[in-house]
Amino acid sequence: MLYGQKNYPRVYYRLGRVLGLMFRYQRIMVPLDGSELAEKALKPAVVIAESMDGDLLCLQVVTGLTLDLDPRLNQRVIEARKYAANLYFNSLKSRYSKTKRPIETEIAVGSAPKVITDSAREHCIDLIVLSSHGRTGLARWVYGNVTAKILRHAPCDTLIVRTLAPATELFSTKRLLVPLDGSKLAERALRPAIALASTLDMEILLLRVSPLIPVGLEPMSSRSMFDELEARARDEALTYLQSIHSSLEQHGVPISVETITGPEAATIVDYAKKYQVDLIVMSSHGHTGIGLWLMGSVSEKVLRKASCATLVVRPPGQTGNETRDDQ
Repeated sequence: MLYGQKNYPRVYYRLGRVLGLMFRYQRIMVPLDGSELAEKALKPAVVIAESMDGDLLCLQVVTGLTLDLDPRLNQRVIEARKYAANLYFNSLKSRYSKTKRPIETEIAVGSAPKVITDSAREHCIDLIVLSSHGRTGLARWVYGNVTAKILRHAPCDTLIVRTLAPATELFSTKRLLVPLDGSKLAERALRPAIALASTLDMEILLLRVSPLIPVGLEPMSSRSMFDELEARARDEALTYLQSIHSSLEQHGVPISVETITGPEAATIVDYAKKYQVDLIVMSSHGHTGIGLWLMGSVSEKVLRKASCATLVVRPPGQTGNETRDDQ
């Protein structure tokens, strides 16, 4: 259902500061390892780069032997892997020769998470598009591997593309979900969401999940009070989403709003699956603003369970290219 109420000046002013001028991703990085799984992140990155006139950088990090007992042998292994990476990039450029935006490539040596995040800072990257799986194809991708470490330390927004989900185009259903919790930090997700929806002709679904109020084995009178509190919370959530919708009408993007009572992460994941959402766009921080946001948070749980791609938006002061706000 669409709502169009217009008289919400406080939220409108806040969003005016958040959204500002038209947002675009100017420098996009795709970390690759030569595998087909990792390369599945490239096509959506190309789509975003072409739609926003962004520059595209593909980075491959090579390493030496796990146990460096022989420095000369280790160096030969590194050189051989750099040579293979160069051949791979030549093939890649040939296959993507008809893209509207040229693809830059870079080969670096070192620890993949550190090299990727350092390179993102050096090149003023404002979006990393990353496959959820690479050569190993491990199911528990969030914990203890390259993807998790990049999510923790990246200086910019990070788009995680699901590679083991059913084979569909990322922007095929044209639906984009933005979960909000009423905080300014959560609203940071609106700016890139509006930009992506505008350039890729997508619909935005705004969702606010009201947490369940535990009742326990209380008397019926207490349960009635809890029901009233939950109903009031749903009304407040709907009023909030209506005000957000009203604030975004000027962008001409189709927007629907919905409030649901339930566990936050599970409700977001189920909602995205029910409506076949292409992409969930959410801030890495919400009400809590906890620095170690990846572990034990709503964002982390959504990243683990969602079957669609997820764009994690960094809060202010933690992006790799702060000048993009004024572009």
